[in-house]
Amino acid sequence: MISETTTALAPEQVLLEARRFFTDEDSISAATIVDESDRHLTLATFRSRIAISAWSDEGETTRVRVSTLRGQDAVGRFLSMIRSAGRSE
Repeated sequence: MISETTTALAPEQVLLEARRFFTDEDSISAATIVDESDRHLTLATFRSRIAISAWSDEGETTRVRVSTLRGQDAVGRFLSMIRSAGRSE
């Protein structure tokens, strides 16, 4: 499954937020980092993998794409949080 959104956050901030959202101790979706670069983060969960990419789009917008092998509720919550965080700044 592929989900995509845009945000006003910088790509680096999106990936930092993804790291916190999916790997913090109190995370709702416990994951470990498998691979990362300055544009992406790949996480392993109990039953799947999550790949998150963030890059600058036109203007001050960052495009965020999340791909998973299976649908995961946490992905929708993450994308919602990223959209909201970008608006509040």
